Amino acid sequence: MAVRIGFVGVGYIAKQHLKRVLADPEAEVVALCDTAPQAAEATRRSVLEALRGAVPERVLTAFAGLPVHTDPVRFFQQERLDAVFLCLPPFVHGEVEFAAIEAGVPFLVEKPVALDLRTATAISRALRDRGLIGAAGYQSRYADIVPYVRSRLDGRTVAMTLAHRFTKLPGRDWYRHQDRSGGQVVEMATHQVDLLRLLVSDISTVYVSGGRRIATRAESEIFDTAAASLTYANGAVGSLVTNMVSGHGNPAFARGIHIIADGLTVSVLGHEGESRTVEVVTAEGREERQFTDDSMAAQDRAFVRAVRDGRPELVLAPYEEAVRTLATTLAHQQSAQSGLPVRVDALLGAAVPSLS
Repeated sequence: MAVRIGFVGVGYIAKQHLKRVLADPEAEVVALCDTAPQAAEATRRSVLEALRGAVPERVLTAFAGLPVHTDPVRFFQQERLDAVFLCLPPFVHGEVEFAAIEAGVPFLVEKPVALDLRTATAISRALRDRGLIGAAGYQSRYADIVPYVRSRLDGRTVAMTLAHRFTKLPGRDWYRHQDRSGGQVVEMATHQVDLLRLLVSDISTVYVSGGRRIATRAESEIFDTAAASLTYANGAVGSLVTNMVSGHGNPAFARGIHIIADGLTVSVLGHEGESRTVEVVTAEGREERQFTDDSMAAQDRAFVRAVRDGRPELVLAPYEEAVRTLATTLAHQQSAQSGLPVRVDALLGAAVPSLS
């Protein structure tokens, strides 16, 4: 029997998930919810157009006929769901997640999972207490690059990492407000932070210089440039350099991460949701390998099957892991504001006395 799926938030990122979930024969999208129903209808039209001829017509007909709820909390009282995708903007996390948990509905929530650690750790505890699957939208954890990079790093000591995220300031108004987006690293470069945590180790300390160089304060509250020094729990060091001023173009090296280990350097070139190149440099020479897998599709399938079969281990980005990634990015923001190094565990400890 297909897993009955709901969506709360039917905007851009929901569109990407819907195109994949509707193509999954083991999932059935049965309900939609968005506080802006006109925007949700635009998303629905776009998805229908994209999938025409690619999935069974009966699936598209059913999807086209779904009503759009507008109250995210009542949504869980009105619909019978096996699971839900929460495709929410950063500033509205909390109430919807707790409504899903109260209704006993497992969820996959897009990153960042919150803008403060008290909310995120409370949600994490509630999921654990109810025994519910909670997944986070860190799709790179499902990419084929991960086992390949791990195999190349196996048994080697990592000394240093370099990571970049260079782009332009997004046009969405909420992105420009610190209390609504969290800034570039919390909202966007969180993907680089999560992948580094996965491939190297937890990040223990962050020390950041941040600036507002191009956009005026009236145009944007968030830092548009930042350079961070990272110290990993395993002793490695690294840097994370970000900007939102280079929409005119970027050098190739500025689209990914580089891991420098004993006798080997691995570069993952490209961002989540793209085809990526992994370049490996050793004393013997240089080699490249291309990866074109759809990591979001793999993530969404894993979540559906985890719910269907009661196998939480299929979720490679569980909610509690996303909380630690959030803590790392919030430490980045706090350090950029204060000009002082910030320990990630200190932030977690301040949010909740014990995670055990």
